[in-house]
Amino acid sequence: MLMTKLIDIISPIYQDLLKKCERRKVSINLDFQDLTMRIDDVERVEKFFTTEIRRAFKMCETGDKITLAQNGNRFSVKNSSKETLDANTIAKLRADGFEVRARFGYDTIISLTI
Repeated sequence: MLMTKLIDIISPIYQDLLKKCERRKVSINLDFQDLTMRIDDVERVEKFFTTEIRRAFKMCETGDKITLAQNGNRFSVKNSSKETLDANTIAKLRADGFEVRARFGYDTIISLTI
């Protein structure tokens, strides 16, 4: 079986996000250590980025920033929105195995380690 590279997952997601962010004047940063990294669980990584980008985008306003990141086997979506996640959302994300750093007035970062 041929494993999918991270770039093949991120590229279409990024292209879609770029259009949305252009309209809303939200900037995007990419912080990937290795876009050639081979991914076993493509569906999980795709779903993570799609879901968390959607969540970040809803929270962001003009001038905010969304960062997609990868460091080793850890993937993150960070946003600079002043809005923060509510306690129930944080608890649910953590119960689902995600790492969440969300403090009022600071960036919100949701991470998945595979």
